[in-house]
Amino acid sequence: MKKSLFICGLIVFKLAGAAQAAIVINNDWAVNTAIPDGSPVGMTAYQTFQNLDANAIGSVNVDLNISGGYNGDLVGYLTLQDANGNTATEILLNRVGTTPANPFGSSGSGFNVTLSDSGTVNGSIHGAAGLPTGTWLPDSANTLNSSFGGMTANGTWTLYLADMSLGGGTSILNSWGLDVSVVPEPAGVGFIFGIGGFVAVAFGALCRQHHKKCRE
Repeated sequence: MKKSLFICGLIVFKLAGAAQAAIVINNDWAVNTAIPDGSPVGMTAYQTFQNLDANAIGSVNVDLNISGGYNGDLVGYLTLQDANGNTATEILLNRVGTTPANPFGSSGSGFNVTLSDSGTVNGSIHGAAGLPTGTWLPDSANTLNSSFGGMTANGTWTLYLADMSLGGGTSILNSWGLDVSVVPEPAGVGFIFGIGGFVAVAFGALCRQHHKKCRE
């Protein structure tokens, strides 16, 4: 009997914890636009969403595919103005490789990277040299998930990029992308209560069977 009750309880907990984060944006967009050399005006690219799952954002990853230019000249950030009137900004690039001893930064010519809070193996993109690829942390003291977590993915996502120093050639934003997941709803309360009711009935039946055997 105890084994049966354990299995019933295990089923409830398994079903209650079955919900997983839903990916609401997983796309890259071709841009193929030059980032003006030596101009803080820079360029912007944006995407607006209206009919996504309205649950709170759990995680955000950003893809950047940039070619040419001089990586140490580039700054960039991502801003979300969501459908609930909230705004948040995360710094993605901040003149990669610059230090007091190296004010010009990295001489690499482009990126093909994903900026994500999971990029701990490579570390901050600020320390990247050459032509970085793979997954990196954004060039910020904050994290993407802390900046956008709790907001809704519905709204306007704006990518801003600028080349802050003349010379070094012109960078091209080939494409950019977003991978956004939202926090899942807990398993439906009614559903859990329904399963709980089933377990309660099973428990009662088992108890009655146990008492009956004891009387016998």
